Amino acid sequence: MKAIYFDLDGTLNRFYEVDNWLEKLHTEDISPYVEALPIINFEELREVLDDFIATGVTIGVISWSAMGGSKEYNRRTRKAKIEWCEKYFPNVFTEYHVIKYGTPKHHVRKIKDSILVDDNADVRQTWKGDTVDATKDVVFALKEILERLEN
Repeated sequence: MKAIYFDLDGTLNRFYEVDNWLEKLHTEDISPYVEALPIINFEELREVLDDFIATGVTIGVISWSAMGGSKEYNRRTRKAKIEWCEKYFPNVFTEYHVIKYGTPKHHVRKIKDSILVDDNADVRQTWKGDTVDATKDVVFALKEILERLEN
């Protein structure tokens, strides 16, 4: 395995807990992408990701823009998502792919030998390779993968 890609909304952040998130998306308001708080403890995640990085694993993001968003809204969404990552998980991600809603995520990954961490079961099912269910303990799952790599 040479890369780990993370979804953002509902995987690394509490996007769906932001008040009126869906209504805001319909009016092309990017505030939910800014206001969402992290789900995962940064220190715990950073520790395991640093171990992966030390073995040469790339850490990236593959996340969708809002369904039906305009080109301009998608551009602002991409910027907001990258800024969110740098605020809460600085210097972790070396690849950012914020793509049109519904695009199969494996189509945009740069590294084929990779794992996707995502909360959406359908997305995990269409991924070409291993996945981690972000509705469970992500840090624990990543530690198990790291142990297998080291042995």
